[in-house]
Amino acid sequence: MLLVVFWFYLVTCVAAGLFGLVQPTLAIDPLIVQLNQFGPTVGVLAVLLLWRRWRPPLATRFGLSRPVLVRLGVLVVLAVVIFAGFVGITGLAGVSRHGVLPGQLPYPFWLILAAQLIGACGEEFGWRCFLQPYLRARFGVVSSGTLVGLLWGVWHVQVFGRGLVFTAGFLAMAVALSIMLAVLQERSRDGVLIIAGGFHMLVNIGMLLLTGDSDGAAVQVSLAAACVLTVCGVLLVAARRGIALTGVVGGDRA
Repeated sequence: MLLVVFWFYLVTCVAAGLFGLVQPTLAIDPLIVQLNQFGPTVGVLAVLLLWRRWRPPLATRFGLSRPVLVRLGVLVVLAVVIFAGFVGITGLAGVSRHGVLPGQLPYPFWLILAAQLIGACGEEFGWRCFLQPYLRARFGVVSSGTLVGLLWGVWHVQVFGRGLVFTAGFLAMAVALSIMLAVLQERSRDGVLIIAGGFHMLVNIGMLLLTGDSDGAAVQVSLAAACVLTVCGVLLVAARRGIALTGVVGGDRA
C-alpha cells in the first residue's frame, strides 16, 4: 500500500510541477484553468502502467442515477451553506473580502465554469476516484478522508510560502472538504468524478467570486476553514445518525 501511494504521489507532484512550468509557455491564464490540476490523473496512469496486471478500485463509473443526483443536490446545499456562513462571519468580523461579480471577470463566466470543472475533474480523478477508494479499503471513512485531505493539501506546496496561519487554515479546509467528499461517496462508485469535481469547482468559483482570487488572505482562509469544519461536523453527525439525505447510514468504521 505504501509503495502504491508513494508512487502515485511522487508522479503526481512531478507531473504537476512540469505542468506548472509548461503553462506560461502556452499562454494559458490560470484563471481559466491551471494545468497542474491534471497531475493526479497522470499519477493514476503511472500506477496503472507500473502495476499492469493489478486493477485498483477505481470509482470511474459514470451515471446520473437518483442516488447520484441526491448527492449532487446535497453538495450544492453544503456549498451554499459554507459560503453563506463565510459571508456572514466575515461581515460580523469586519473583514474585507474584495469580491467580484461574474461580469467583472476578464473572460465569459461560462468559459471559466467549464474550464474550472474540467480542471477540478483532472484533480479528483486521482484524489477521489483512485486514492480515496484505495485507502477506504484499508481505513475508515474519516481516517481515509483525512489521509487523502492531508496529501491533497500538502500537494498545494505553494501555500507553505504564505505564512503559518494561511497554511494551517488551508490544510484544515482541505481535510474537512476531503472528509465531506469521503462521506458522500461512501458505498457508491457511481458518479464520483462529477460529484467530487463539481464540488471542487463550486469551492474554487465561490472563493473567486467572494475574495477576488482563488486563495484570499490568511484571515479569509482561516474563516473559510472554520465554516467548512463546522459544516463537515454537521455532515458527520447526520451520517452517523443515518439521515437519508446523504445516502450514508451509521455504523461505518471511522
